[in-house]
Amino acid sequence: MACKKFELYQAYLKLLQMEAEFHDNEECQCQAQDMTLKQIYYLRIIDQKDRVTFSQLALETLNSKPTITELISKFISMDCVYRERSAEDRRVYYICLTQKGKSIARAQERTQMRFVDRIRNSLSEAELNEFITLLNKIL
Repeated sequence: MACKKFELYQAYLKLLQMEAEFHDNEECQCQAQDMTLKQIYYLRIIDQKDRVTFSQLALETLNSKPTITELISKFISMDCVYRERSAEDRRVYYICLTQKGKSIARAQERTQMRFVDRIRNSLSEAELNEFITLLNKIL
């Protein structure tokens, strides 16, 4: 079993290296150098939702509103998001991505899609189905 653990670890490292290579080839990555993967993930959620409130983002990310407020303040200082007041309810603010925020979020998505394409193109249909089944079992 220890031998398989080492083989699994080596395969995992190769997956991480392959993803890192896709990241390195992405033209917008220079804008995201000071960001964690979790922060980029949050930008992607904001991008997918288009206009999201602080409360909605807190629910979506399983964070408290104060945590989201702190995160958004940091994103504002990094010029990745801005707040937009609701016309219907002046107490509500929407979190919107700036062009820089959109570039970072979408660059990450492109990187991940290239990574998925590489996996998809490396496996037969049966292998791909089994791979998806195994990933779902693990996750």
